[in-house]
Amino acid sequence: MDDVSLLKLGLSEDEKNSFDKNKVEFNKRVGSLLKVSRADAKNAECFICGKECSSFCNSHLVPQFCLQNISVEGKFYHSGNLVDMPMLDKDKGIGEAGTFKIICRECDSSVFSDYENPEAYYQGPTDKMLAQIAMKNNLKNISKRQLEIQLYRNMAKEFGKHELMSQMEGIGSTDLEEYIDEFNYAKKACQSKWDNNYYLSYFESIPYVVPIAFQNNIALVSDLEGGTINDIYNHLSDYVIKSVHICVFPLANHSVVMMFCRNGENRYSKFFKQFKKLSSEEKLKVINYIIFSYSEDYYFYKGIDQEIFGNESLKDVAKTTSVSVADSPFADSLTAAKETYDLNKRDTIPNFFSETYKVV
Repeated sequence: MDDVSLLKLGLSEDEKNSFDKNKVEFNKRVGSLLKVSRADAKNAECFICGKECSSFCNSHLVPQFCLQNISVEGKFYHSGNLVDMPMLDKDKGIGEAGTFKIICRECDSSVFSDYENPEAYYQGPTDKMLAQIAMKNNLKNISKRQLEIQLYRNMAKEFGKHELMSQMEGIGSTDLEEYIDEFNYAKKACQSKWDNNYYLSYFESIPYVVPIAFQNNIALVSDLEGGTINDIYNHLSDYVIKSVHICVFPLANHSVVMMFCRNGENRYSKFFKQFKKLSSEEKLKVINYIIFSYSEDYYFYKGIDQEIFGNESLKDVAKTTSVSVADSPFADSLTAAKETYDLNKRDTIPNFFSETYKVV
């Protein structure tokens, strides 16, 4: 079998030393590249209402009331504490956590009002709330891909490697099309009189405040028995990656955790059936592992014991990426990804839904 591995985030010790020596120049160059790319990626109209907009709202992915419940003096930790990236700040303020700028202020304040109401979570979410969450998730990812595409173009101009950058741009463009399609579905669902647009596979109310906040859509590679959900290396034009939405909302006195997908999405059927057979504790462990292995958009309570950031198993899982490095074009990257993202490894990292880690 051909050798294949998945890249890990973070810098080696030599790379960190090199960064420390050239920090000023590096920050200056990257800052300039990001500034130009953001300007190139800026839209002319609000992505929701389509009205011309010159000043976009600084929209939050995770509701601000959730972030406030895990903040200390307006600050909280993020994934940079688990990944060896010295160029990242160790904490963030509410105004800079998971934000994006592609919608107008009017839409930001009105379109998401159902799900961005903490009083709504004393019972299960409505279909409209799920649609609003799906809209917000896809808007964040649309914004991210738009910026990345411009970054690849500008990096090609700056550093060369046109073939690699063109390949990365192509992958990003495919992702962008899929996110736009899902956004349009969610937008239509928000305006629908029917309440069967999304399937809520899991909703749990926890009687204490958990130390993490999270909201995004995730494309699972495999289910609990190793079956394929998404072949993330299939780049055929007619193959569409399917995602599941996961939310962890720490509220004032309790927390809610939920998972849902577009109704009729059969690709997750087996996973949901397997998931339902688990105990309440094991379900939360699975969600916990998915968040840390698949995403970097999670936020930690600022008052959490910092020793947790030294947990080597947690750091290793948090550095996971799906970027495959193989010594042959025929290498089985999907099998390697299934092994890396194996949900049966969930006991190898701390379960932040445990009462042990609750916010006090």
